[in-house]
Amino acid sequence: MNHAVKTALASLLLLLALCPAVAQTKSITIGKFQYVGTGVTPDGLVESNYQLDLDATGITVDPVAFRNVIVVVKGTRQGTYPSFPIITTGPGCGNPPYQTPCSLIFTGAKGFPLATCATYNSVTQQFTQNCISGAVQFVSLTGKHFSFALVDGEQFCTYGITNIFLDAKPGQRELNPHCGADGFCAGESVPVVLHAAPSTSCN
Repeated sequence: MNHAVKTALASLLLLLALCPAVAQTKSITIGKFQYVGTGVTPDGLVESNYQLDLDATGITVDPVAFRNVIVVVKGTRQGTYPSFPIITTGPGCGNPPYQTPCSLIFTGAKGFPLATCATYNSVTQQFTQNCISGAVQFVSLTGKHFSFALVDGEQFCTYGITNIFLDAKPGQRELNPHCGADGFCAGESVPVVLHAAPSTSCN
């Protein structure tokens, strides 16, 4: 190795040492999906509630937008489209004039698109949980990978379809919202995480 090559190599190593590579964000959390619990309405209907809370404040420059958000429970499904053409992580889920944080409630009951996650024995007044899992699917505006700016200026590329699964915890046979005798349920939830896709797939 001649002197010129050694000098160039030394300069390159010095430059790399002084300018460390910027780490690419691998994932971001934009909310949570929750099985709230199952109860009985005043008219005797057994009803399960599933809640989706979205908020990317402090993470992205602008709210993240989706064409459809679909909840899946025991083979049944319900989406936000076409009732809401766009759902975002912003106030009112991107649907004015609502300005409260984005929170969507999906109902599972007889006559509703979604199934319940428990049965009710009116004699013993007890619920039996029977869902081993639930899921929510996010579909981008185009159905393809898309990118948006994070608050630090980085362009984050993520998948066109993201599936979030709420599974029973180890040692449990079904989802358990931990409801008390007073009817209050703690709920069982999972974070909504968007994972980074190859940046070239968003070009």
